[in-house]
Amino acid sequence: MAIKDTLWITSCAILNTTQISNYANMNKGQLILFVGPTCVGKTTLIAALQKRLPDTGVIISTTTRPIRPTETDGVDYEFTTDEDFVRRREAGEFYEAVKRPTGYYGSSRINVHELLEKHQVVFGALDIEGCRIVKKLEPDTLVIFLYPGNMADLKKRLHERGTGDAEITARLTIAEEEMLSRDEFEESLENIDGKFEETVEKALALFRARDIA
Repeated sequence: MAIKDTLWITSCAILNTTQISNYANMNKGQLILFVGPTCVGKTTLIAALQKRLPDTGVIISTTTRPIRPTETDGVDYEFTTDEDFVRRREAGEFYEAVKRPTGYYGSSRINVHELLEKHQVVFGALDIEGCRIVKKLEPDTLVIFLYPGNMADLKKRLHERGTGDAEITARLTIAEEEMLSRDEFEESLENIDGKFEETVEKALALFRARDIA
């Protein structure tokens, strides 16, 4: 069964503009967002690129869902309460805020600017709508669409995760819709099963061509 999310888009006028301006003036880093279908390998690619680049940070999403035994607060997610999340959402802190059955999820604009002040490159993996919002608010952001060799690769990865058949069908339907946005962003990379190192090298070559790293 498909899961419906509720999305709130940040109103920049609400956020403390002086605070954001101060962060922006200090920024030295490049924000790079990976976007693409479910299970295409966005977070895996970011982890691999972090091992190859000397000075990187990663956007940590904020959520109100319960922390899992294998997770660490501030590493996997920033875990908080519903009350705190709603307060910060209403203050305009988040680029986007989504309510899912498991809880609220969002990306903090303040957190991103703090990371950009500290690191040469800051990575993030957002959904398409999230990337659109960030790109509008942060025009210098580089958005890279990561896509699979074929849709069968995604189906295989979902099966390997133990995802149920009904959810796989729903996610692949969404993935096919997301693939229509491939040409919307500046760059795209193909991530073929069994050729992950080639994907890493292509990403690094792309960064070098743009004088990013």
